[in-house]
Amino acid sequence: MVSKPFLIFIFLTFVVHLFAAEPSDSIVSRRSLFVIPHASYQQETSLAPGIAYGYYFKSKDISRISSFSGSAVYTFRNQFMFNFTPKIYFDEGKWFLYSNLNFRNYPDYYFGIGNKPIDTKQAFTSRNMALLFQPQYIVSKNFFVGASLSFRTERVITDSTFEMYKANIFNQFGSIGWEPFSQTSVGLVAAYDTRDNQFYPERGIFAKTSFTVSGAGWGSSYTLQELSVDFRQYIPLFHSHVLALQACYNGIYGANIPFQLLPTVGGRDLLRGFRQGMYRENVSMVLQTEYRIPVYKRLKAAVFCSVGDVMNSSGYKIDKLKVTYGAGLRYRLNDARVHLRFDLAQNNYGDKLQVYITATEAF
Repeated sequence: MVSKPFLIFIFLTFVVHLFAAEPSDSIVSRRSLFVIPHASYQQETSLAPGIAYGYYFKSKDISRISSFSGSAVYTFRNQFMFNFTPKIYFDEGKWFLYSNLNFRNYPDYYFGIGNKPIDTKQAFTSRNMALLFQPQYIVSKNFFVGASLSFRTERVITDSTFEMYKANIFNQFGSIGWEPFSQTSVGLVAAYDTRDNQFYPERGIFAKTSFTVSGAGWGSSYTLQELSVDFRQYIPLFHSHVLALQACYNGIYGANIPFQLLPTVGGRDLLRGFRQGMYRENVSMVLQTEYRIPVYKRLKAAVFCSVGDVMNSSGYKIDKLKVTYGAGLRYRLNDARVHLRFDLAQNNYGDKLQVYITATEAF
């Protein structure tokens, strides 16, 4: 989403459910498929139709459900984005594989680096491919340890206006990221998960941390280290009301960091209400809370608030703390507790109201 969007959501949705043929009292989640068509309009993309999709396997454990999910968007300017995320439990529940494949040929804006609003707004198109594998061994019912392997290649396409502002951008923010690059990262991941369900938890704790490294000369253009910490808690209150909390830290360290890899806030999950990519730095820290309310049968509502910012790890200075708030609706799509999500969000910087429609929870 852009800071001044002309946004039209054409949201006449169809949902397809495929249930297991054999009924069984031991199956708490039947297999299901949903496909959600949608369309948006932005100045830099023109009309952009797309779909969000998911296939969920039948399961005897509501907290352990394998799935394939993702999205695909194509614009009338021959730009596209494709995302595919398998989450698979296998070997009788001893292993868990989280993976993601992402292709993009998509327009964006470069707003510089830092946590202050500035006048820089340079159009570019990102062409990248990213692949992530995180196989994890389930040590005990709630504790996972494993490895993380990722690969990313990126190329930036600019228009004629870039040459006019190129020198100023490079002098102020550096040139890293404007030339093609690739990164191969390896590391470790650990997670603790007591949630009763991974898609719409009503109780429990989820904590995950990962640390990865990449080295110039062995599949990477730059030598970098990355640390992420994500902590979530879900507190049941009364009559299926839930208070959800999240605290997360993301940091990337190195002498030369492509601007595309810098942590950012905003978008549909982290600090909803800000445009994703408007603020970038090598560290981000965010706190979020959401109050989830049952309305009628499959329909739910939510109100939320988030605070956080990006900052440079050399000083951790914040110009003006970023605060967002909003509300939305949820509609349960299947037994796995996957919900269609519609959110409206506002921020304390005076930007326009932001709209989000997706088929996953923010956290």
